[in-house]
Amino acid sequence: MEFQKPAHLRPGDKVAIVSPSFGMPSLFPWVYEQGLNRIREVFQLDPVEFPTARQTPTYLSQNPKARAEDINTAFADPSIKAIIATIGGNDQIRILPYLDRKVIQSNPKIFMGYSDNTNLHLYLWNLGIISFYGGAVMTQFAMGGGMQQYTVDAIRKALFTTQIGQVNASPEYSDADLDWADKQNLSKKRPSYESNGWYWHNNQNRTIKGRLWGGCLEVLDFHLSVRRYLPNFEHLDGTILFIETSEEMPSEGRVYCFIAALGELGLLNKFQAILMAYPKAQFCGAYPPEGRDMFILNQKSAVENALRDYGSYIPVIFNMNFGHTDPQLIIPNGGSVVINGIDKTIGFF
Repeated sequence: MEFQKPAHLRPGDKVAIVSPSFGMPSLFPWVYEQGLNRIREVFQLDPVEFPTARQTPTYLSQNPKARAEDINTAFADPSIKAIIATIGGNDQIRILPYLDRKVIQSNPKIFMGYSDNTNLHLYLWNLGIISFYGGAVMTQFAMGGGMQQYTVDAIRKALFTTQIGQVNASPEYSDADLDWADKQNLSKKRPSYESNGWYWHNNQNRTIKGRLWGGCLEVLDFHLSVRRYLPNFEHLDGTILFIETSEEMPSEGRVYCFIAALGELGLLNKFQAILMAYPKAQFCGAYPPEGRDMFILNQKSAVENALRDYGSYIPVIFNMNFGHTDPQLIIPNGGSVVINGIDKTIGFF
């Protein structure tokens, strides 16, 4: 299967701002506007708000076609060079039937978002268009106390260069939340934790190269049951799976069952390796029943146990910086990754 890499951006380019999932900008416009300002000031890009961008959650829920029309229009408009989602949500799959496959495939351009935007990333992967997993307006761009430099560097490489190149582990990370209702939090930094770096499980001391496919585990899990927007399984031969979990904080049982489902479907035999992010282990002051530290350990063990039970010894690199923790790497979904198990390095190309 052939993939197209969208043209990279230049300062001054127009980027579409859309809300293909939840209408959070309407609830916390001061957070949203801080994100828009960072797009202008940090990246010298011109954000163009599309009709859904500030719509209410009720309107967006009742009008999936309107959300899809923004995506179609943004891809069709030659003045728009990239598309950035405001945030995720939980029902983006409902817009997929209204997307214009021919328009999108004929006008490949950068799409950036994560979480529920896994739906759009899956759709674009099936069209052979590389997209960028990570970086939403209200989270990474609007980060309280200033954007994290690790994230800024990652976004710059994704948007403005022809390839991201070698990536490294952040020395610290955070999965904490600050209340968006309190405007004082716009200038506050989140508490962070020291990172243990990447953990290499089943390392094979060799170099692996493959195409990236994946996203948010909970969304991928839903697609395994729906089976409408998954790629033809043969197209996944030799790919590298990347997965992360959300503020839903799925139990170790659910994570085990997800990997087990991949085994039952024969997909584990197709993946050469798995990249797995640090899990989000708290949300708005709520913690998993077993506590934050044990939750992180249990999720790792669930993956290891499921692989063992299904006779898979593919490498898994845990504790990566993407998904629902910050700072963020940007994952080129559909792009290539080189995993060097000897030097323990990873590069995106």
